[in-house]
Amino acid sequence: MTGLYIFFLAVGGPLLVWFAFAGDADADGFGGDADADGPLSVIPLSSIAFVMAFFGATGLIFDALGTGAAATLILAVIVGVVAGTLNSAAFAWLRKNSTSSEVSDRELEGTIGTASMPIGPGRRGKITVEIAGAREWMTASPADDSEIEQGSRVVIVGVDNGVALVANLGPELELE
Repeated sequence: MTGLYIFFLAVGGPLLVWFAFAGDADADGFGGDADADGPLSVIPLSSIAFVMAFFGATGLIFDALGTGAAATLILAVIVGVVAGTLNSAAFAWLRKNSTSSEVSDRELEGTIGTASMPIGPGRRGKITVEIAGAREWMTASPADDSEIEQGSRVVIVGVDNGVALVANLGPELELE
């Protein structure tokens, strides 16, 4: 059994170190690289690493203390599962309670801004928009073949590869 504990610690330990420095690779809460339909699809990879490392470490510790093989195995399984469960619960809580200042492309649609550089067909320009209380500048292209003059009010109708697609906000569309 000692070989099994060494193997699990040798695999799980470096994975824990990797997660500590690389971050939680399965931040979406699911198995990351695991097959979406497979049995590991709902177990975060970091939790698997915790189970492996703590199972191996606990097994080696109790084996070195001279605890019986059955008791050592049971304790190692319990400690490994508890460590993995606590890891899953901790990351789930962090994901639920974290906030981000990132704005998705969908959230930008409908945002009103001002053309800070002329925009036209085949010619990108710049717009200024206020997002979450901060002034941001974005590269923009017209959503249609219209010319948009500097200083004109525009509305973002979409975002394509980081470029805002804008339409001139004419007097008939003025929202203020």
